[in-house]
Amino acid sequence: MSDLKVCYNILSQVYKQQAYGSISLTNRLGEAKNRDFVTRLVYGVLRNDVKYDYYISQMTAKKPRNSAVILLKIGMYCIEEMDSMPDYAAVNNTVELSKEVGKQGSSGFINGVLKAFCRKRPSLPKDETQKLSVEASVPLWLVRQYNRQFGAEKTREFLTCKPLELEHARVNTLKTSLAEVEKKLDETNVEYTVDEDCENCLFVRNNDKVRSLFDAGLITFQSKTSVKCCEIAGVKDGDKVLDACAAPGGKSVYFASIGENVGVVACDVYHHRLQLIQQYARRMGVKLDVRLMDATVYNKSLAGAFDVVLCDVPCSGFGVAAKKPDVYLFKDKDKIFGITETQYGILENGAAYVRDGGTLVYSTCTLLKDENDDVVKKFLRNNKSFKLESKQTFLPDNKGGDGFFVAKMKRSAR
Repeated sequence: MSDLKVCYNILSQVYKQQAYGSISLTNRLGEAKNRDFVTRLVYGVLRNDVKYDYYISQMTAKKPRNSAVILLKIGMYCIEEMDSMPDYAAVNNTVELSKEVGKQGSSGFINGVLKAFCRKRPSLPKDETQKLSVEASVPLWLVRQYNRQFGAEKTREFLTCKPLELEHARVNTLKTSLAEVEKKLDETNVEYTVDEDCENCLFVRNNDKVRSLFDAGLITFQSKTSVKCCEIAGVKDGDKVLDACAAPGGKSVYFASIGENVGVVACDVYHHRLQLIQQYARRMGVKLDVRLMDATVYNKSLAGAFDVVLCDVPCSGFGVAAKKPDVYLFKDKDKIFGITETQYGILENGAAYVRDGGTLVYSTCTLLKDENDDVVKKFLRNNKSFKLESKQTFLPDNKGGDGFFVAKMKRSAR
């Protein structure tokens, strides 16, 4: 099986079966001869999905079948981004791929469209908002929403920024120190830079040597904004903490590492996710009280039991699109805004678990006001015993930051 066919099979699962790109890639990467090539091409196609849909719409009289669309997107990515593959080879390889996957009837059509694409790219829309949607490969409705929230200039800035290639890692100070990790990275000539904004964190070029540090629990990969969320929560040694939507467990593990007397209850609604949390905790050498719990259902036994409650709620996930490029697929405006009721319900339940004088933290990895500010404002209107202490929206940047929202609220002491 050719690597291009592996790519096609993965992308078919994503586009036709609505599978998660990262999971499909992981499950089928063993079939590849060149894993780096397959990973780059799959994520590249997904990252440029909106742009390639626009190109195809401009170059065809009617939308082709799904299989042909996938083949065209693979070919377009190879032509635009694979410098090691000449244009003629990209066209020929994609035509051969169409035959390999049993779509011989589309081979002539694929050949004609891609050859025309090599000669001239379709003109971009004249409207600035539509143009940005194509250039940044972000759905038009979402660009319009961002423009209303942040203004056109700021929206263009964060949608077109190039993400940092290095991964963000947090040093496990229960087992080692930042200085020791730096020493190990220097000895093995691994590229890294210390994160001056987050304590005991760095940006590192992930490879087998770094993975050995990860496997030993000396470091963990945790996004900069996830670490900032934990810092904002302000957990102290001796606190009892509830992480209501904890999987895969990064924030729970962070809290447990703050001090020997921090008690962390980490909850999730699915059994297999609880296993992920437990594996994470074992690797990092911390103890968590891991429980099966649906955060949308009130649990009377937890009422007023915690100093800090974190509600890191399910969300649209648009803030981490750079890492999960299929996040825009199969989501429209109505579906996204429908999730706010679930988010509000989790926040209401979480509030009931906060002791008098305790802290409630609400966070998402999205930038939409409807999922962030509006949920918090509604909650504060209906819960006068809570006061807003801080609220911050992190925008994606080229310095390792993702899109994230964190609001910290304090319950008044009676």
